[in-house]
Amino acid sequence: MTLQFKNLLNDDRSASLGKAAPAEDVPVGFMVLATCPLILWLLDGTVAGFASAILIISLFGVGLLFLSIGQKAHIAYDSCEIAARPRIPFKLIGSTIVALVVGLLATTKIDLPAIPLVIGISIFILCLIAFGLDPMRDKGMDNPAMKHRIINTQLYQNFDDRCEDLLLSLARLEDDDLFERTRIAVNTIMGLLGTIDVATPTLQRIAPSVNKLLDKMQLEVATLLAAPEGKVTPFQRRKFLIKIQTLVDTFETRARQRGIGQGRDNFELQTDLLFNRMHRYQAA
Repeated sequence: MTLQFKNLLNDDRSASLGKAAPAEDVPVGFMVLATCPLILWLLDGTVAGFASAILIISLFGVGLLFLSIGQKAHIAYDSCEIAARPRIPFKLIGSTIVALVVGLLATTKIDLPAIPLVIGISIFILCLIAFGLDPMRDKGMDNPAMKHRIINTQLYQNFDDRCEDLLLSLARLEDDDLFERTRIAVNTIMGLLGTIDVATPTLQRIAPSVNKLLDKMQLEVATLLAAPEGKVTPFQRRKFLIKIQTLVDTFETRARQRGIGQGRDNFELQTDLLFNRMHRYQAA
């Protein structure tokens, strides 16, 4: 317990210095006990006094809960390179509730309204000093490269998911050779897209073309699956492979014209594409 208390007072982890305290280690529940001496002011032996004490304790507990939630959200915000500001300022709300509770307790013994008001404001300021303010702005979103990285990562994942769905649908035909050739074509597409720098808007510019390509490929797969009794004729099979290969070759040609898939850093991609072509020619 002593070691834990020392960790909470560590200058390197203090929230009052603008750094996040370990919210998971803070015994927030024990902080409710801080109001117990003041709660005794309300216990005058009446039902109304007892109900008021329960209400005050509940409000104080809600305020501390909000402070704890806000502190954990702040820790998550600090640990991420890119993060949106919290939609609800829990620490600010919690500090306000705690200050309101202490101010209300002060009014039970102090007749002059100004003094409880000053006490409440002082408690509010002390809470802000102890826990800090909630993050007020998005983190990392003002960097254009970071914005491109977020958008491009989502785009690439979406393309990858669509390709996986396409292959899963094709697997229902239980044609290993057809599945393998289509997988090679899909790998060619994703390999080319994988060479694009996610910090540039290149992937966003070609995204409509990629979506159209995947739409056509999915349409061809759906046509195969619609065959009577799920039996694909040799002619349908050959027609499907020709169309898929034409689409992929066209995409690869246009991608290279835009400078995608070029450079010494893409040696692994070039090797993969070469082996893919070898597999296609051997299968043909």
